[in-house]
Amino acid sequence: MPTINDIKSNFMTSLNECRGLFNYCLSSQEPHTNAGIEAAFLQLFRSWEVFLEEFLLCYLCGEQPLNGQSINPYFTVRDFEVARGILYQERPYCEWTNVEILIRRFTYFFALPNRVDDALRPVVVELKEITKIRNVIAHSSSIAHESFTNMWRSKIGGNPSIRRAADFLIAVDSANPPSTFFGKYANVLEVTAESIVG
Repeated sequence: MPTINDIKSNFMTSLNECRGLFNYCLSSQEPHTNAGIEAAFLQLFRSWEVFLEEFLLCYLCGEQPLNGQSINPYFTVRDFEVARGILYQERPYCEWTNVEILIRRFTYFFALPNRVDDALRPVVVELKEITKIRNVIAHSSSIAHESFTNMWRSKIGGNPSIRRAADFLIAVDSANPPSTFFGKYANVLEVTAESIVG
């Protein structure tokens, strides 16, 4: 079973690798640039999903946050795979993209108030935006495209024609220049992960 420290370390390593890939792809406009930027973002999202699942399972197995503050699960189990079975409930996987479902899931397992809820609630808007970007990269549906286009308009303005998510990710976040949107979302996930595990 991984420890909370392992889970945090793995996530931070992956986060920095994604930042490195993003920066590498920005270094020159080449045929790989857009695909590389989007791949970096998808890997970032995947790493976030792994982090969410693994820290939940560790906390259900009795692990505690790294800074010594306690978290109180409603129950604990001794085995990581038993905890995974309880989480999955005979489904092939758990869905981690919908932030409302995510927050509700954690309230099923941990008494309120708790550090997970305290970390996720302030960044609900950003987590929804991250999911919209992930969905437009991963899916060709008109719903994903429309949701992303509306987000683009609210953040950057204009009326984007069919553009890639990479164009949005490399744009400067006017609320926090000179940070790009990729940088903004990577920072949000980093700070949130730190708040969850200590």
